[in-house]
Amino acid sequence: MRRFLTLVCLLGLAIPAGVSISGCTRNPAGNYCNGLGYGLQDTQVASITLQPQIAGISLAYGQTQQTTLPTALTCKGTSASVGSGKFSYGTTNNQLVDISPTGNICAGTWNRNTGGGIADYTYCNFPNPLPSTAGLPYGIAYITATADTVTSNPVAVYVHAPISSIDLVTTPLAGAPARCLSQGCFSQNCTAQLDADAFYSLNGAQTPLCAPNSPTLPSCSSSIGTLSFSVGTSPIATIDPTTNVITAQQPGTTVINSSIAQSVSSTGYFSTCPPSSISVTLANGSTSGVVTQGVSQNLTTTVLDTNNNPITGLSLTYQSTNPIDISVSNAGAIKAAFPGVASVYATCQPPSCNPAPTNELGLYGTGLSLASNPIDIVVPGTTSDFVWFAAPGQSLYFTSIELLTGTPGTTVRMPYVPNSMMMDQNGNSLYFGSPRELMIYSTSTNGLSKADPAVPGVVLAVSPNNSQVLINDPIRGLFYLYTVASGQWLTQGGLGAAAAWTPDSNTLYIVDSSSLGGAHTDTLYVYNSNSGWSSYPLDAPPAFWAKNSPPIGRQLAITVPGVGAYLSGDPTTAHTWCPSGAVGNNASILFYPPSDSVADETEVLTATSDGKHILGAELNGSSIDSTDIGVTIPTASDAVCPGVGASVPAQGGMLSPLSTNPSLDGTVSLTGVTNAAAVNQVVTGAAPTTASVTTAAPIAFVTYTPNGSTATSQCASGAASCPLPFYLPQASGAGTPGSVAFSQSNPINPPASTDSPTAPLAGAFSPDNSIFFVSTAGDNEVHFIGIPANLSPTSPPADTQQFSPNLPGCDPGTDAGCMFTGTPGTIVPATAIVVKPRPVT
Repeated sequence: MRRFLTLVCLLGLAIPAGVSISGCTRNPAGNYCNGLGYGLQDTQVASITLQPQIAGISLAYGQTQQTTLPTALTCKGTSASVGSGKFSYGTTNNQLVDISPTGNICAGTWNRNTGGGIADYTYCNFPNPLPSTAGLPYGIAYITATADTVTSNPVAVYVHAPISSIDLVTTPLAGAPARCLSQGCFSQNCTAQLDADAFYSLNGAQTPLCAPNSPTLPSCSSSIGTLSFSVGTSPIATIDPTTNVITAQQPGTTVINSSIAQSVSSTGYFSTCPPSSISVTLANGSTSGVVTQGVSQNLTTTVLDTNNNPITGLSLTYQSTNPIDISVSNAGAIKAAFPGVASVYATCQPPSCNPAPTNELGLYGTGLSLASNPIDIVVPGTTSDFVWFAAPGQSLYFTSIELLTGTPGTTVRMPYVPNSMMMDQNGNSLYFGSPRELMIYSTSTNGLSKADPAVPGVVLAVSPNNSQVLINDPIRGLFYLYTVASGQWLTQGGLGAAAAWTPDSNTLYIVDSSSLGGAHTDTLYVYNSNSGWSSYPLDAPPAFWAKNSPPIGRQLAITVPGVGAYLSGDPTTAHTWCPSGAVGNNASILFYPPSDSVADETEVLTATSDGKHILGAELNGSSIDSTDIGVTIPTASDAVCPGVGASVPAQGGMLSPLSTNPSLDGTVSLTGVTNAAAVNQVVTGAAPTTASVTTAAPIAFVTYTPNGSTATSQCASGAASCPLPFYLPQASGAGTPGSVAFSQSNPINPPASTDSPTAPLAGAFSPDNSIFFVSTAGDNEVHFIGIPANLSPTSPPADTQQFSPNLPGCDPGTDAGCMFTGTPGTIVPATAIVVKPRPVT
């Protein structure tokens, strides 16, 4: 031992100074998670996360699903590489949930060692035995992923019988404010918890499997897994995907879809409460007022829902009854371009506002339209006009006049004899129909801008926004809904006597009448941009309509606001936009049903711009009677659509038509008419206004066709015996009739003849209401009827000037579509007049 110790000492002395033994130094700062130089290194796998951690996985018997790739992290929280390059998987119950080496989950057991060339993990067999938890067909197992001796979090796999149906359960959140505790629709910004009742099929019967807050059934989240919900129409509501809390946004009803066990289905419906009232005022709170030309003024709009809570951000459509003079933007800003009178109002119409699926139309009031109160606008002053004249069926020509200089325009010869002439409300284009083609002329040049032979027929209506034209082809029995910009069209079978669009261009009414003979029928057609085409049979018109010369066809007038149309007849009837039928029973829903009836006959109709009157006229022997129907379109919350407002219809509730509350204010005989053979028009306007006038007095002129056998003798004593009749409506009760004596004392150019007028044939107001242009038979002139600002029975209109359009008659032998029976080239009266304002600067 002594020798050994001596040797050790000698070796220690023999090692040179400054030399150390490598590998014996301790390094606490090495790459170890604990910083102590041993254990797990910070580049190795420290944790594994398997998704979905919270919701778990829901699978019906025999379904499979590939797991998401697990996430491996180091102790530093950075991504870690798995040493083996792959994960291994485990399950707590491989008879309920089996999992392949690649992480493919089976709700049951995978096939293994099947033989016959069938690869393992190809077929997923049902669990054996089937799960049963408290007698219900579901069970839960947990899967994990492992790598480098680290195991992930467990993920629940819910295995259950196939779900046959799911019913949505929507519950207001605990502690929600009183305004959000609705049991039907939810007011804007209110929230609710989405859950569901789930069912499975047992012996062919729908059997409950889970439900929220049930004393006998488990919740679905604890038995079949967490459902995932989505909104069908996103503007109506939003859903938090983590909590399944839904928030009401814009009015309407939307389907709510749910996803569970790899299937997506419609679970139910969610409704954001619809508007029950739309109140529109000027900035000063008034519902009528004066706006200065060239000045914009914003409307103040207040919307309340059916729970009496305010709604903001609503997609309203603002409308004007006279957009060429007084327009209103989508934001509710009034722009007065020219002097005139108009009513403006706001509407909420599906699908842009308050939409609902067709099979749930009317649920809690969703899917229905609503109009505001009208605002009566007066823009004082007068302006000059462009006026166009034509004689459809009688002449190949049209002409015009510009009133600022009084210079007649060039007479334009068209390719074909027109059968109709119309202008869009903004005054951009003239549309002439013919048996050969549609002819479109520019109002700025009077030049032909387009001819389309693919859509021959009669132009019945032009949409106010100039996007579509309705053409009726009587030979083929077709309506062409013609898109101006693209030249494309939709077709619908039918014939029509008259048509009109609502001011927002969304709804088109077409009426036909069997009194016109041939294939004509007593039918109302309605086209809506949301609901498409509908048609309704009408009662037969009075028998003598067919005996008139020419036969009279049924006419219509759009209400103001444009919630419906009144149809002439006996009685006079209305169809409005509130559907009838049972909520949830699509087969029972009738769009635009008949709503009102007034026991008085009318042949032609019009609506006053203030929305307070429907004015009609009818032939009474050889004289004419005027009918005044007072109307009030409800805007209060308890009368928007019957059943909407104070009590909103739930599933199975009944919808009823909207009534305009008509009252027969009176029928009067028009002054001085003794030689009428047929009534042509009732044309409404108002007195021109000044800065001191805030409400324009309404007036209506009536035009008619003279009785050819008696016209000459009845008018032989002078024009005064063949007057232009008018009617002055009052706020209530019958108005006052009057007449204008025609004159030939102030012609713009020499008259075409020295004959006296025999009857006013057609007329149109200037947009500023200062002139009524009316053409007359007999002298074939157009008379300018001046309307005084102080219009009254004691201050009536007067014939102030005359103009001769000098339209030569066509030749029926050579001109297709010519119906003129006189000598070709003979001057014929204008029977179509359109007007637009002209800037005077």
